[in-house]
Amino acid sequence: MPASVPTADQWGPHADSLAGRTLVAMFEAQRLPHALLIAGPVGVGKRDLAVRIAQALLCDQPEQPGRGPCRTCRACLRLFDPAQPNLDPQHTDVEIISAGSLCAESDHDHRNSRTIGICVIRRIEHVATLTPFEASQRVMIINPADALTADAADAFLKTLEEPPESVYFILLTGQAEQLSETIRSRCRTLTLAPLPEDRLERWLERWTSETGLELPTDPQQRAELRRLARGRPGWLQANLRDGDPVSLRSAQIDDAIRIANASRAERFEWAEQIAGRSTNAQSIDNLQLILNAWSDWWRDLWLQQTNQGDSIVHVSQRDRVERIAALYDQGATSRFLEKIHGTRAFIERGITHGLNARLALDVLLLSIPPPRESS
Repeated sequence: MPASVPTADQWGPHADSLAGRTLVAMFEAQRLPHALLIAGPVGVGKRDLAVRIAQALLCDQPEQPGRGPCRTCRACLRLFDPAQPNLDPQHTDVEIISAGSLCAESDHDHRNSRTIGICVIRRIEHVATLTPFEASQRVMIINPADALTADAADAFLKTLEEPPESVYFILLTGQAEQLSETIRSRCRTLTLAPLPEDRLERWLERWTSETGLELPTDPQQRAELRRLARGRPGWLQANLRDGDPVSLRSAQIDDAIRIANASRAERFEWAEQIAGRSTNAQSIDNLQLILNAWSDWWRDLWLQQTNQGDSIVHVSQRDRVERIAALYDQGATSRFLEKIHGTRAFIERGITHGLNARLALDVLLLSIPPPRESS
């Protein structure tokens, strides 16, 4: 029988990729591994694909093998309902395990944890031995798998080596190199890459039509949205569900400009509001989003200064980019951009090493370059 053609309606934005075709072939041959590793950049769509795999496994009305889930039956809609795109999967036989998930110990509190510890793995191992509650299979999605501690990863190996017949593990990672070689060797890896702009646009039209979410009507804002996404459909899904990412980015740039012109005291007051003195996971995530916006903004200034203005991200704010880029020395812009990247990396390391994000932000704020003096 000829191979089925992967369709975006069933398999999502990566249906036409090597990963999508490989996945369809495994379903057609009824040889889906019980341990899958989906790798790719943050926001590329790993979670979406994992949910679609779960739908295909649990679908009440599956089409011919390899065609994917119907996406309309009760089981499929409990995993993803286009009318309620913000809801997490609601199926009793599908679980997403992440930092902060429940563990086997009743007195443990993981709400602000950035890692998945051995106590969480012990609970997963226990649940995996239970008979599925409604379906014939159980799906457990670990996101992100690189959050597993060394002890947790070691403990998880035996389960990956000999998974129960009715259980499928799907591990997601944006940093496959952070996973141990033994974990990777126990899984079949599917690697997702950012989409070309034309494929991203076609998928985006289909997805927003399905969910009823709105896209910017202004051509410049629409172009900016695509550039912000950088080929990552998962980024678009998350940010369009939360509101208007172009307007949010505009507000973040307003802040970046205001802070660049603020006094030292005003900068520290802002840092206290943003980062505080806690290691709260949500605060750290918010800080990283702000630094991502700053990185894009200062990179736009540098691109404008180096006669590469056609490549800027914030195309809806081109006039402002041109005006502000002229105020700064190119070398100073480049050096500050490097400092932003260094601060982001420092805070990322601090997630697991307890480093002080507020201190890193203070140091960055003190290094904002002053505008050139008028001649």
